[in-house]
Amino acid sequence: MKKKFVFPCIVTLLLLLLASLSAASQQRRDADDRNYPEREEIDKSYELAPGSRVELSVISGSVDVETSNTSLAEVHIIRMAETRKDLDCYTIDIEDTPTSLIMRHKQERTGGCSNIRAKQQVTLRLPRNVDLKLNAISGPVRIGEIDGSLRLSGISGRVDIAQALGYSDISGISGVLSISIPRLSDRGMRVSGISGKLELRLASNLNANLSVSGVNGDVNNAASNITLTKVGEDHFAGRIGGGGSVISVSGISGSVTFRGE
Repeated sequence: MKKKFVFPCIVTLLLLLLASLSAASQQRRDADDRNYPEREEIDKSYELAPGSRVELSVISGSVDVETSNTSLAEVHIIRMAETRKDLDCYTIDIEDTPTSLIMRHKQERTGGCSNIRAKQQVTLRLPRNVDLKLNAISGPVRIGEIDGSLRLSGISGRVDIAQALGYSDISGISGVLSISIPRLSDRGMRVSGISGKLELRLASNLNANLSVSGVNGDVNNAASNITLTKVGEDHFAGRIGGGGSVISVSGISGSVTFRGE
């Protein structure tokens, strides 16, 4: 009779452990935020035409990009700093036109502003049909479904991309990178210079060619629609479905896993 209770007990223990880890992680984030008591919130909205360019750069903190079928871009940014003087030393500059939305961190370098303690939390609610570029982000990044092009560089933190449909150029990521790919543009996708694990989740009806090189870790094929062959010391070539646009993966310091969806 005792054996019947072993599996439920293990599951319960695992759930309790995960809950404990999640609570501990949240407590660390809350404690970290309390180190930056000076705050200012930015809440703005902008109308954007289809295919508009959206750029965000030099952010120390988390970035969440939510998308939907709309023409309205909503910007919510919490600026934080250890002191009021630190908060006054920098701004988030926002430039907008009907076809672009550019947000940049700008900091004074005089009058004691060269070395400040500050961070930000950024939430963007964007139209799906935009070209998105993120650069120099120190924190986790989550991106919703993007129909336009996606360019990411210089990110220190985990990156999760729900769905990338257009051309993607992703480089210089220090952290785990996870991307869902339902289809590709003619230009395909380039992923390079990743210091961490890479996971590509591929649609069952996707057609593409694969080029994988310079991986300092295992290359795992967990998708039934992929053929992957080692053609050199650190070079793999493959095909997804019937082949097509190229997914190029290079310079990965960690494992690479291809999964089906």
